Amino acid sequence: MATSHRATAYETRIETNFHDLNDPPPIEHEQARSYDLESRQQASRAVDIHQTSNGNKRRICTKPCLIGLAIGLTIGVLLVIVIAVPVGVTLAAKATETPTTTIATDQTSSRMKLVQKCIAQDITRQPVLVDTDTDVDDLWAILYLLNVPTVDVLAITSSGDGYSTPFYSTSNILSLLGLVNCTDGVPVATGASLSLSATGWVISSSILKGIDTFMTSTSCLNQSTNIFLQPSPFDAIELIIYTLKYSQRPVDILCLGPMTNIAEAISRDRSIVSKIGTLYLSGGQFKSLADYPSLVPNPSLGIYPYSYKTSGSSSNVFLDVLAVQRVDGSGIKNLVAMPSLVQKQLIANLTQLNSKLQALNLNLSPFMYGLISSLARCTNQTEADIFWWDNSAAQLMVQMQNNITNGFCTNLQNVESLYILSADANQFYGQGLSNFASFRPNTQGISNYTICTQTNSDRFLTEFLTTIASNKLSSCERTYQNRFDIKLQSCLNTYGYA
Repeated sequence: MATSHRATAYETRIETNFHDLNDPPPIEHEQARSYDLESRQQASRAVDIHQTSNGNKRRICTKPCLIGLAIGLTIGVLLVIVIAVPVGVTLAAKATETPTTTIATDQTSSRMKLVQKCIAQDITRQPVLVDTDTDVDDLWAILYLLNVPTVDVLAITSSGDGYSTPFYSTSNILSLLGLVNCTDGVPVATGASLSLSATGWVISSSILKGIDTFMTSTSCLNQSTNIFLQPSPFDAIELIIYTLKYSQRPVDILCLGPMTNIAEAISRDRSIVSKIGTLYLSGGQFKSLADYPSLVPNPSLGIYPYSYKTSGSSSNVFLDVLAVQRVDGSGIKNLVAMPSLVQKQLIANLTQLNSKLQALNLNLSPFMYGLISSLARCTNQTEADIFWWDNSAAQLMVQMQNNITNGFCTNLQNVESLYILSADANQFYGQGLSNFASFRPNTQGISNYTICTQTNSDRFLTEFLTTIASNKLSSCERTYQNRFDIKLQSCLNTYGYA
């Protein structure tokens, strides 16, 4: 058998000895004759010695023996190299890996603490991040929260894929803040302008135009706004991520429109999920499977692209169902909703509004009164079409944060939730279904929500009007340089990103 390996010094010696024993080098002819007699004499003596010592010594290793020995030693050396070296390298790597990882983790944690200390966040109040599509009822909710003393609105993020166009979504929030003298304390960041899963449903242009120009139109509130107010240097996704990462307390999120921004932030950095205290949704549908006479999709009841949202579905969900599915399935510990159907228990009735203001002896500024009373008129809708939508979700959040036992929501219920996303769902697309344990026990991807199921409209209106009339503007007390996003940016530039 032939071998083809590189010879070592040791192998070279073995080969040399072998040649010496079996193939001695040639001797010159003259030398051979000169020493012929002596050679025969030496050979005779060698035979005698060999015969004498044969019984006392083992025979010298032959050529095949030496070859086998060389091959065995070579294989042994190679096995040692193949096995021992990788093991040694692995052990050495493990010995150095743990300290390096620990050091990096400690440095990140230390940097995080330095940034948090630099920001000097007020931890005596509950931090809240508001994500909104800037409909008029969203402005009602923002106005309410700015005046709640237990809430610290760290940031407002806008999306342009709902009840406002991208061009106006951020601008109208800044205009509101300017009109209520909250120009410096709360950052506003611009976010998504397209849904993750557009359905084809388009909100009426007459309604959108009325919403976009609600505050400035001469046929509506006719307000002059501060055109010099600027949005945050962060975009909405960045601001959501960094606000959650660097807040010293878990942050509650109030979602007043499609969940597009929240879903995008979670997809970009899933570590922020653990920093979300509770996510509150304005809207949503939680209809029992038992309420449907049939669960078979029917193309005659709805098919993509949808010119109208499917019957009973929630607008904030239907505008981006995929975003809701991603957020609900992200692992957020606490999900709470003020369902669309329950919000319709709270009619925005002008007669009731005026009667309550008089009973409470409250005087609102002309701008503030116009803001909460003119939606139907400015968007060519009837009064019966208007409800206290998003501000009811804001009030539910405050009620639950403070464990208020006599709040406007008089009954809470824990339910299952699953939104239908199949392209073949037809009339079920975007529907929020519940009660799976009884009817489809093996269904996966279900989320658990706490929802308000019953309200007291008198308590609701009393709390809402009293709070906005107080004009405390608790979240607006910071200066521009101490605003959360500006301070955050400065501290990150100083200490680096964790």
